[in-house]
Amino acid sequence: MPLAELNTTELYYELQGQGEQVVVLLNGISMNTAAWGFQMPVLVNAGYRVLTYDLRGQLQSGKPTQDAYTMPQHADDLVALLSYLDIDSAHLVGLSYGGAVAQHMAISHASRVQRLVLADTLAWSDEVNNVVADTWFAAAASGNPTLRFDVGVAMTFGNAYLRHNPVLIAKMREFSASQPWLPLARLINGMRMHDVREQLFRIRADTLVIVGEDDRFTPLYHSRLLADRIPSAKLAVIEDCGHASCLERPDAFNRLVLDFLAT
Repeated sequence: MPLAELNTTELYYELQGQGEQVVVLLNGISMNTAAWGFQMPVLVNAGYRVLTYDLRGQLQSGKPTQDAYTMPQHADDLVALLSYLDIDSAHLVGLSYGGAVAQHMAISHASRVQRLVLADTLAWSDEVNNVVADTWFAAAASGNPTLRFDVGVAMTFGNAYLRHNPVLIAKMREFSASQPWLPLARLINGMRMHDVREQLFRIRADTLVIVGEDDRFTPLYHSRLLADRIPSAKLAVIEDCGHASCLERPDAFNRLVLDFLAT
């Protein structure tokens, strides 16, 4: 199992492909590397090297004891991982939580970022997001291991995906219940500290902002703000899609990413 020891923790990573250009896929808060299964082979076949990894606190990476895994810390981890793998710079594709990490990378480590894809994400943790976080903490305190998933599922997936994938949703629910709470709590605490609204003008990378039309977790107003404040950003809305756009509408998501990276 490939583990990179850096910044007082270990990061599990997978690097595939032979291309000169590297694409880094950045996980959402409860994702892991396997969740990019619809993207990894498509990008590799398109000629890219593709790096996926679990952030500190996620499935196969280290989970050091601290109050919060902050966005600047995640960005520093990614810089260290790129250096560990002798990668000077890369395209970043970040979903949700990973999109927040990508923003911090593009602001604080601009030389390591080529093109930027921000999918179903936000520039700041607003009151809605904070209330959602409160419900997760309350669900964890209830002692019911499946309640964390249950309170968030309607915000995570769109109507069409929920209607057509009940078996897969049930498997996700079971997996979620098996995961430890404290590392997730530290990831949530890091997100609650996230606010780069006044720094978005510093992002110089060409940027594509993607959002699912039915995203209730990070609704369209978040993506509009990103697209409005990042100088070279453009916005794409995927129809019949909720928050997990790379999973719900992989063909549409992949086409947007491939076309953007190729231009």
